[in-house]
Amino acid sequence: MRAGRTSRAVIVGAAGIALVLTAAGCGSGSKPGGSSSTGSTSAASGSSSSGSSTASSSGSGSVDSAAAALVPAAIKSKGVITIATDPSYPPNESKDQNGNIVGWDVDMGNAIAAKLGLKANFANVTFDNIVTGISTGKYDAGMSSITDNKEREGVDDFVTYFNAGTKLMVLKGNPKNLTDNSPTDLSLCGLTIGVEKGTIQESPDIPNRNKACEAAGKKDIKTLSQDTQDQINESLSSGRCDAVLADSPVVDYYANSGNFQAVGAIYSGAPYGIAISKTDSGLSQAFLAALKDLVADGTYHKLTTQYGIQAGDYTTPGLNQATS
Repeated sequence: MRAGRTSRAVIVGAAGIALVLTAAGCGSGSKPGGSSSTGSTSAASGSSSSGSSTASSSGSGSVDSAAAALVPAAIKSKGVITIATDPSYPPNESKDQNGNIVGWDVDMGNAIAAKLGLKANFANVTFDNIVTGISTGKYDAGMSSITDNKEREGVDDFVTYFNAGTKLMVLKGNPKNLTDNSPTDLSLCGLTIGVEKGTIQESPDIPNRNKACEAAGKKDIKTLSQDTQDQINESLSSGRCDAVLADSPVVDYYANSGNFQAVGAIYSGAPYGIAISKTDSGLSQAFLAALKDLVADGTYHKLTTQYGIQAGDYTTPGLNQATS
């Protein structure tokens, strides 16, 4: 997953440290529905420039003084927190028709910032570059459907906030009659499966599936890895790939578009985490305190319900809660 990007693999930085982001959202060119979040203007895809967004909580919007007191002085003095995101993964993060970054992650990030007495500035960053940017101090946090796991926790801290898993998406009508009833379902053997680069669907998911295919005497899955979910969805529509593996909220979102459908059950469930540098432990604690407040005052559930993803509500947020 990027998961959700299900979790949205390990990105290798200059020092050779890899961090796998969980993600797998699919863009179909025209996105169904539409985010209602008040996101920022976004930079060109893959760039690191940031747009500004209004940090207004959907709840009371009141500052949590105890949480705000945990914010590092350098960030508090700026009054702004820069959050890296790859806006190609609706309903979590995407762009509206005006190029603004919108989505559930954006709304939640704005609500967290408001609790801390800050404004959130969302930077449009290619998914694979988010972790490196946080480690080098270019961004204060990463909020982009990133699955928390033990390997990633070796690089950054993760404030967990949502439950997601991987799901299979096919063209409407399931023309290949795929089943995908388990992480080692053999119906995908020999087919071309689209995934977003840097996600757990790319690795370890497909390599593990190929072990099962080989053990059964079947052909390996061919992986089509692309930079964004929009590109992956276009490939599914055009027949360049046979199916797509992505985070469960993303697949469910596109399954409502009329062009695609979800197949099989969710698997490899794990929480999304907000990535924050281990050198900013105060900021991690501040985010966690603000998030707990948003759960308690009902804002959290209000936002997940607004986007139809309340099945993934994570009401016990914590720090570095990965189990594998």
